[in-house]
Formats: sequence, structure tokens, C-alpha cells
Amino acid sequence: MKRMSIIDTESNFRYKKPNGSKLLQYGFTDNGSFYSKNIPIMEKQFLININIDKNGFVGIKVTEFDSGEEYALINVDDAQGKFVGHMRKTCENILSDVALNCFDTEILKSDQTNRILDHIHDIYEVEPEFLWERYPGYAAFRRKDNKKWFALIMTVNKGKLGLSGLGDIEIMDLKAEPHIVGMLQKQEDYYPAYHMNKKHWFTVCLDGSVSDDTLFKLLESSYQCASKK
Repeated sequence: MKRMSIIDTESNFRYKKPNGSKLLQYGFTDNGSFYSKNIPIMEKQFLININIDKNGFVGIKVTEFDSGEEYALINVDDAQGKFVGHMRKTCENILSDVALNCFDTEILKSDQTNRILDHIHDIYEVEPEFLWERYPGYAAFRRKDNKKWFALIMTVNKGKLGLSGLGDIEIMDLKAEPHIVGMLQKQEDYYPAYHMNKKHWFTVCLDGSVSDDTLFKLLESSYQCASKK
């Protein structure tokens, strides 16, 4: 039987960097060059050991609780069955939770963007999805219940919005009723939606030109709009 890495650690932690204080709060131990945590699983029959180095590499090992022997079948591609499948799913759920609660998104840089990411995480329990390999600076946010988008954060050239100056800027598309979109676009610092339907979406820059409090309210409105059929 061929051994390989069955548990997917890459997709959960793509574009993310470990946050030391969040890891410690979650229960990880700082061992100098890496963080580690043992988590009992499968009614305490097994332990999943998670090691995360300071560069964000994530390694896992599953052992039997009593003997300490490694449960190698979890990484054997030919190993099938209800038990091993449940074991893999349990490990993936734990890794997803660690990524959600202990890592920061690295690819998005501005201070306001990171405050927006924290707000979306805290209020809606949603993480950014980087769906386009060609556009790694585009992050979509979807409701958990119906998978509809309620926000899209992008890194674009300032010229795309008709802004003066050189370089890139982080922007956010939000959803609203058409009459609200029309009203907002008559105001300074609001733009026709970039990359999205301009009747139902609008764009703001994440450079502080629109306050955090205002963006939080617009996010909530967009989240509610995304619930409608």
C-alpha cells in the first residue's frame, strides 16, 4: 500500500499566517520554533498532534491514546471504510477550526482590510475564499446557509476606479437594493461595482475613506440582501 498525505492541510491554510497570541489562546504550546497541541478525538481513543512552525507549515500526526502508536491507516490511500473516513473528516474539521481561529489572512494587507476580515470572522464566522488562481488578491465571502456572496475584496490598480496615483489599492464590493446603490454612487468615496453587476453592487476603497462603522453597517445590509431569493 502506498503512503501519502490524505489529510488536506494546504487548502485550509492557503494565504494564511499563524497568529501566535491566537494559537496560545486556543491552547497551543510555544516550543520556540513551533507551536504544538494534542487534541483527543474519537471519544478519546486517539490523539491528533498538530505542529505549526513560525512560517505557517502545518503538520499532523494521529496516535492511539493508550499505546502512543501512530495510526498509519489515516495516510494510506487504499485504506477505506466508515471508521477511517470518519477519522479523516474529524481531523479536517479540527484543522479548519484552527485555521479559522488561529491564523490571519496574509495576502490582504491594509489595516482597514484586516479590521474588516476580523469583523466578518467575528460576526458572520466566515473566512475569505480565494477562488481564482489568476487573481490571488481576490477574496470572496459567502453566507453559510445559501452560499451566496455578500462581499468581495480585491486588490486592483488605482486606475481601474479612475483614481489618481500609481500602484494598487484594496477595494470591497458590497450588495444593496438598486435604489440604495444609485444613492450611494452619488456620494463621494462610492464607486460603480468593479467586476460585479453595477445595478446590485457598489465598490468602496479600504483606505479609510469610508469609516469602519459605516462599512460594518453596509456589510450587514449586504449580508441580509444575500439572503433574498
